[in-house]
Amino acid sequence: MDVLKVSGVKIRGIVACLPENILDNKAECSELFGEGVNTLIKATGINARCIANIGTSSLDLGVAAAKKLMIETGTSPEEIGAVICVTFTPEYLMPADAPAAQARLGIPNHSMAFDINMACSGYGYGLYVAAALTRALNKKVLLLDGDVQSAYVSRHDKATFPVMADIGTATMIEPDNTSDEWRFSFYTDGSRREALFIPAGGTKRPVQQNDLDYKEYEDGSKRRDIDIYMDGFEVFKFVAQDVSKFIARFMEEIKLSSESINAFVPHQANIYMIEQLAKKLKFKSDIVWKSGNEFGNPASGSVPLTIVKNAAEWFEQGKGGNILISGFGGGLSISVANIKLLSNGFYSIIHYGKGE
Repeated sequence: MDVLKVSGVKIRGIVACLPENILDNKAECSELFGEGVNTLIKATGINARCIANIGTSSLDLGVAAAKKLMIETGTSPEEIGAVICVTFTPEYLMPADAPAAQARLGIPNHSMAFDINMACSGYGYGLYVAAALTRALNKKVLLLDGDVQSAYVSRHDKATFPVMADIGTATMIEPDNTSDEWRFSFYTDGSRREALFIPAGGTKRPVQQNDLDYKEYEDGSKRRDIDIYMDGFEVFKFVAQDVSKFIARFMEEIKLSSESINAFVPHQANIYMIEQLAKKLKFKSDIVWKSGNEFGNPASGSVPLTIVKNAAEWFEQGKGGNILISGFGGGLSISVANIKLLSNGFYSIIHYGKGE
């Protein structure tokens, strides 16, 4: 196992921007699941999902979060050396979202701006790259992480519709030579990538007319080939086996015990799944941070969303910021990191279009 280390950086703040709609999941899924909807909600633990209006992009949400973060941390555009966007739902296939974020935020033209195309594991990847760039540039780096998955989810699909959601987040990383070392590891099994993917729309399979037609499947689901396909059993097996073992190995490698971390922040695949993962890792339930019950599964943005959902209250209680984060899913891939959150950081949730 390779453990990558970055020191001399800190998170100055994180803002999550919720989209326009917080939908009651039982009401939304009643037609699709009928009398089984109560069992569904109990099984997933997802009571509501945050969903963007048609035409609102993950970039819109991320830029709104970044503007709030820059104001609250007193950061001028000239202080930012790079902007990174982690997303698999950009506004356009080309160009990337990050150049548009640079322009909208007034960040200097000589700054780096690029995207990382990842799904659920993406925040760890983005955070590592941002931290390394912060050290290399000795300047602040702005990391935007978010997706509008609802644009690629069939409301007739029993695997994806009840869980997937939208979010935009912004994280500010800045130099700080007094900060503790961060440690990261990554895992990829591309042989199973089609367990979670969008069949049509890439250069391998450009969109054809029949890709826009709904097809019916054995479980009664209907989806188009331009929609996200998820093999729920394969993904659950990946989390239960590969993810749990990889995180446990990482903790062993860096000599990190379940008692020595203050909080575990997993990707919010669904509440049942992360509770099972926490049990396997022997984490006490009170240190497992959650947000999926209130907001659903918004891909890699679920990790920063979960941090801001819990951090302020956590620090008010005098608890520490030695945390373990992990994202897992599309790829199939895993990111895991042991980082430090500062009690004087800025953590906030805002609502798009409501004075953001």
